[in-house]
Amino acid sequence: MDNRSMFSPMRLGGAHYAWVIVGLAFGIQTASSSMRLAFGTFVDPLAETYGWSNGSIGLAYAIQFAASAAFAPVAGWMGDVYGTRRTLLVGVVLFSAGIMLTGTMDSLWEFYLFYGVIVGIALAVFMVLLVSAVTYWFKTQQGLAIGVLMASFGVGPLLAAPIIVYIINQFGWQTAMAGSGLGSGLVMLVLIARFYGKPSDKGEKPYGALATDLVEPPSDRARLTAESRAFFNRARGTFNFWNLVNIHFLGCVGHSIIIVYAASIAIHEGIDSVVAAGVVSTFFGLSIASRFWTAFLADYFSPRGIMFASFLLQGITVFMLLEASAVWHFYLFAVIFGIGYGGEGTVFPMLDRSYYKKAPFGTSYGWQMFGASLGMGLGGWVGGYLFDVTGAYTWTIIVSAATSLGGMVSILFLADPRHELIPDWDKDIVVDGGALPHMH
Repeated sequence: MDNRSMFSPMRLGGAHYAWVIVGLAFGIQTASSSMRLAFGTFVDPLAETYGWSNGSIGLAYAIQFAASAAFAPVAGWMGDVYGTRRTLLVGVVLFSAGIMLTGTMDSLWEFYLFYGVIVGIALAVFMVLLVSAVTYWFKTQQGLAIGVLMASFGVGPLLAAPIIVYIINQFGWQTAMAGSGLGSGLVMLVLIARFYGKPSDKGEKPYGALATDLVEPPSDRARLTAESRAFFNRARGTFNFWNLVNIHFLGCVGHSIIIVYAASIAIHEGIDSVVAAGVVSTFFGLSIASRFWTAFLADYFSPRGIMFASFLLQGITVFMLLEASAVWHFYLFAVIFGIGYGGEGTVFPMLDRSYYKKAPFGTSYGWQMFGASLGMGLGGWVGGYLFDVTGAYTWTIIVSAATSLGGMVSILFLADPRHELIPDWDKDIVVDGGALPHMH
């Protein structure tokens, strides 16, 4: 029998709507992530305008990730209970308001509040819910879909950084902030208008569903709230749940240090600042392909093994910076590091689906993004602190490598992704005082 006849078509313009969701999510993530990862373009203009130290300016970066960390579990819960589109709209309003208000600030506390806290909360919404939605829309080819979405984290800063620099040079950083906030917000609003968090929200089935599968009816809010509570109450008592949070934390400490300080490390070795910036662009560029291919390969090989290899590559290559002195040393590092960095966080959504199947995705992934955001913020701060204390980047480099390799070791203790964890979590669902029957 032709296997294609077993799948439900549900197409829009010849394509399954799941792929439309991937395209919309890609656009939203590209628009939002660019302002975070292109942060370095504003450091010098802010220092010149206000006389703030680089450390004071960099603290906003750490605060933003701390805010994202704190709000990520809440964002996952809101998406599970109130729906993806409504929660994304909240994220867009906060994002645009935070960026535009940053363009009007005249004090450090306003910078920390507008760019750090408000934008950080908004970005937590996008990071958690866009990935969550894509996993709901795919039963097959999930790795390919996740890979396309994850590539947006590399595309955003590559596209935005030169545009932002041009606007800053021509019109000033305040105009760059205002234009970025307004323009990104309008783009995201247009894309969200066609976005559905789950196939059931559109009355459809996920990509790869069998023709015999029924369309799942949308759940009411009471049921969704009860599901989220029941799953988390069971999951939080397991080692695997918190180990995933720990792994994401360690990996993000490792590469956050490199994202923030790689150019400075090169400059301290006598490399021209423009060439040093190219080192960062190189590993961001390589990470685009790596994010795609690691997720794609995880569909056919063990996602745990793919993650292990990515952490190993990300961690061990950082030691190259201890002896790097020539331009080609740094670019060789950037090429190899970019491959590991891109694959480091890509497989987490696929492991979640393997471990927890039909459980509320936002609940588990939100906590993992708590670990990731906390790691990004800590890495961005600790790398500079170690330099201030020691006067060199040696310990900064060692900590980056050690945390990535620590995450690699932690991966060895993850459960086998071929086996579902907590398959009976739904037995604890209680709505209006009454237990509901199992979904399995």
